[in-house]
Amino acid sequence: MKVCLDIRSVTPRRTGVGNYVLSLLAAMGRVAPEQQISLLARLDNIKCLDSLPAGEMIHAAFVQESHPMGDVWEHLVLPRALNKRNIDVFHGPAMLVPYKAKAATVVTVHDLVPFTLAETIPGKYAAYMRWHLQKLAAGKARFIAPSRATAEDLREVLGLGQDRVTVIHEAARGEFRPIDDENTLQSARYRYGLDGPFVMFLGNIEPRKNLARLVPAFLKAADQVMPQCKLVITGQKAWLADKLLADIGSLAKDKRLVFTGYLPGEDLPVLLNLALAFAFPSLHEGFGLPALEALACGAPVLAGNAGALPEVVGDDAVLVDPLDIDDIAAGLARLMADEALRYDLAQAGPKHAAAFSWDEAARQTLAVYQRAAEENK
Repeated sequence: MKVCLDIRSVTPRRTGVGNYVLSLLAAMGRVAPEQQISLLARLDNIKCLDSLPAGEMIHAAFVQESHPMGDVWEHLVLPRALNKRNIDVFHGPAMLVPYKAKAATVVTVHDLVPFTLAETIPGKYAAYMRWHLQKLAAGKARFIAPSRATAEDLREVLGLGQDRVTVIHEAARGEFRPIDDENTLQSARYRYGLDGPFVMFLGNIEPRKNLARLVPAFLKAADQVMPQCKLVITGQKAWLADKLLADIGSLAKDKRLVFTGYLPGEDLPVLLNLALAFAFPSLHEGFGLPALEALACGAPVLAGNAGALPEVVGDDAVLVDPLDIDDIAAGLARLMADEALRYDLAQAGPKHAAAFSWDEAARQTLAVYQRAAEENK
């Protein structure tokens, strides 16, 4: 079975999908080193890999964010490249796959935000992705969902039968773990000027992540319980970020808010270890990997009770209504005030996260490839 995996989301400044692809590819190399995997990539994607799998590189003429020219290339030119190499299965981990390739297609749908929260993303992109996913649903593609919540959305929104959707959970990477090295911890405190307690947020700066409610909720909780506490907002600007920051308005000038921008990957586990708590009251997540990574580091987690987050964090986090500023503030105040609660959550988090495995995700994904290839014969 010859597989082609699209790794164009694996970039030096990658976010959730890129980390998903990188982790999945590495795990496939561990559990099935004999599997031939060709890579749809550009040179900057290849440079991010520690090693190359058995297979060849198919050069991508466009990055994934190139619309509409990249979409035209994917559907008219890419199929010929796949057919020429006799690819049996093409996997689009960022929801993008060609329509007319002879290969079977597998698509990972991380969420259905273009349908369920279209107002939080650019209108033209939402419209294209709605059309694209409906077209895929009408075809023969097999779907991978990172959670039961997303699988249910696929069935309700796109009408997919249960036999076409496989739930494969993601996992925290190995570097997300409790850190005991005091020099490493204190060095990070010094570099980022974090000499006191802080709550951490990790994610793209975009409306769906709900910073417009998190910021006033944090300031309300801090004023009530821990005035010296800071909110460290880690992530790069994404779509509609300027509107989001305008909505926050003058609150963004509060000195207790620390915007770090995009951080090097090696610093994230350290800051999560240092954080008093991790706040992730997202409006919707198809999985919510940052919350699981925080649990793996032993950070007490506050998460929204929408989408897949309750499925991912289970009983080992404080869940709040992401639409209710007062509820978010009450959850944060509880974490700030209750040291025993923070201790219990810190002890439970790494054990909870250990139940999720990239190696198991790789095995399950390869099984989906095999089934897709057999159905396509």
